[in-house]
Amino acid sequence: MKLSASTVKARLVIICILLGTIPAIIVGGFSTYRGSKSVQDKVNEGNMRNLVQVRMSVEQLLYTADHILAQFVETPAVKSSLHVELQGENFYIFNTVEDAINNLPTYSLGASEICFVNLEKNWVIDNSGIYRLEDYQDKSFLEELVRKPGTSFWIGDLSIGLGNTGDESSGECVWLVKKWPFFTEKPSCMAIMKIPYGQFSNLISENIELGKVMVISADGLVIAHNDKEEVGKDYNDVVYYRKAREQAGDQGRFTIEMDNVKYSINYLKSSYNNWVYLSITSIAEISKDSRAIVWFTFIACLTVIVVVNVAAFFISDRFYKPIQKLYNMVVKVPDRKDPAGRNRDEFSLIEERLNFLMKDNYRLNKQLSIQSDQLKEYFILQLILRDLDRDFIESRIKLYGFPVLTEPVCVLVARIDTFEGTIYQKEDMDLMLFAVNNIVGEILESIIVLKPIVVEEYQVTIIKVSNDTGNMKEIAFSATEKIRDTVKKTLNLSVSIGISDPVTGYGDISKAYYECIEALKHQISLGYGAIIFYHDIRNSSSLKPVFPEKLEEELLNAVKSCSSDKAKELLHQFIDRIFMVEASRHEYQTSLVRLLTDLLQILKDNGQSYDVVVKDGISPYEQLFALKTAGEIERWFFEEIIVPVIGNIEQSDKNQYKKIVEQVLNIIHEEFHTELTLEDCAARLNYHPSYIRRILKNEAGIVFSEYLAQYRIDMAKKWLIETDMKISDIAEKLKYKNAENFIRFFKKYTGMTPGKYRELNK
Repeated sequence: MKLSASTVKARLVIICILLGTIPAIIVGGFSTYRGSKSVQDKVNEGNMRNLVQVRMSVEQLLYTADHILAQFVETPAVKSSLHVELQGENFYIFNTVEDAINNLPTYSLGASEICFVNLEKNWVIDNSGIYRLEDYQDKSFLEELVRKPGTSFWIGDLSIGLGNTGDESSGECVWLVKKWPFFTEKPSCMAIMKIPYGQFSNLISENIELGKVMVISADGLVIAHNDKEEVGKDYNDVVYYRKAREQAGDQGRFTIEMDNVKYSINYLKSSYNNWVYLSITSIAEISKDSRAIVWFTFIACLTVIVVVNVAAFFISDRFYKPIQKLYNMVVKVPDRKDPAGRNRDEFSLIEERLNFLMKDNYRLNKQLSIQSDQLKEYFILQLILRDLDRDFIESRIKLYGFPVLTEPVCVLVARIDTFEGTIYQKEDMDLMLFAVNNIVGEILESIIVLKPIVVEEYQVTIIKVSNDTGNMKEIAFSATEKIRDTVKKTLNLSVSIGISDPVTGYGDISKAYYECIEALKHQISLGYGAIIFYHDIRNSSSLKPVFPEKLEEELLNAVKSCSSDKAKELLHQFIDRIFMVEASRHEYQTSLVRLLTDLLQILKDNGQSYDVVVKDGISPYEQLFALKTAGEIERWFFEEIIVPVIGNIEQSDKNQYKKIVEQVLNIIHEEFHTELTLEDCAARLNYHPSYIRRILKNEAGIVFSEYLAQYRIDMAKKWLIETDMKISDIAEKLKYKNAENFIRFFKKYTGMTPGKYRELNK
């Protein structure tokens, strides 16, 4: 099976390209954006500074003109002429005012004409001469200025001028008007100064690289522009001027599109005279300088992308080599679900095959772990039950990592005494042994040499002990006592424990185990919960118990007579007498076997089989040897031997009695018409008449004479109905002395005479 290597490799190439290209594009785009924006911001900032400078220059000129004209009105010559009529004698005053007008410092302002009007005396003085107001050519213009509100203001929307002395038309000038006295509704005089638009345009640079700059009056007329052709035009209908007027702030910037071209508009609003200062720059022109940056960034990013793409092929090839090696390794692993490995790339295939290998590895490790534990337990079982070769033991000890014995060990064998009085059944033996095994493993963990195991009906533990015999017994007894008490508290079970002599090698563990078994066999005289040292029973001196023959004879007679209560009492006395003397278990077993044999002989004498005392195919002798304590033995003898034997005897006697009753009844049924007596039947059956009488009474509940008389009456009834025999013949046949005796006896049993009975039933 071979998969296309291009899938993963192509992905690696794409990833490498993306890792290099995307950052380059992002950095290039960001650099271009920031560079263009920075250039635009700088241009806009420069335009705004230029506007501020223009506004300052224009307003400086306006402030100067305003100040000059205000000083002119306040001069003594002007004030002295306010109440003077236009007459010849006042010629000197008028000349003084005219000289004052001509001497005003207006050269720097570029003012082309100054006019002074005495509204109260109706005369006018300007640069050309002195006139009466009604003769002045621009009288209507002056009257219009008088009517305008305010005492000091600039105006740039006049259609006519003050005279025609200048070269410039009146429509291309800005007029400063001041009325005196200030803040009155009816001024007495008025001063007017005319400044040409060109003077303001001179304050604006003609360089259009920074865009168009213009000053527009409050009336929408272009006061100044770096394009001379635009000066004096009405901009009230121009879009960007209207939008600038609509802006809330005094200064700012906005963009607007005109003729498919975007423009950046910077504006300033003057709080002095409400003029608007505008700077108009094409965004395309602003971006012109940033194009070099854009091109440089583009070339740099393109170079980086090309280098990254070239490097991506080499890097991806290097990265793909270990993947290819891994793929070539795992592709040989079979897949049960998809042997062909279709529609999967290398990573998917590697993942699936590795998962398969890991699952197999986990399963094998688990099996090995289980088998290893089982092998360890099997080896421990071999150590316990068999004498193994020393070399074999050493090899297995090293293989399984068991500790080398540096101090003596002894074997503890625990056995459950009984399930009586607990919630468990005998079928729970295995479960309870494993529970005991777990308890031992927990409470003796610090001194256990090998893992505790269960052997048949025993729980076996190997523990470390001391070289000193006294200390060894103390350690072993403390451990076994802890086991016994914990099992009793936890499981409510009684256990007895045998303790072997200490051994120094693994090869002696089997011997120690059988020592524990032998020790437990001596539990017979100690009862439940016994802790038995093999050392104690090996060195104990025992006496030979005397067999209580007389007591046994009484017990056997009680069994034969089926007296279970008496037999139970005598059995208790017998067991007490046997175990009264301390002896070996073999001596006890000999006496008990003798008693069992004598009891079984009763069955044999009664003609019965031993099967009645065989349980689950186990002979009574095997059952006896499996018993642990004197109490169990006594209970077993009574329940499993004596009670069945007595029951068998009783059943046998009952069958015999039933047979005797049947024989007697058969004799009556066959010989009722003879002179039959109980003695005749007893003699014929070889029994005493009293024995026959008692059996009939106890088993059938009848009396011989009464049953015989009743049977004869029944036969008489039958003959009376079925035959025509005479009553005297029936009486004679039934052995009555005469018919009168028969009639009297029949009437006693039936309540009517034989004749009446025949009459009613025939």
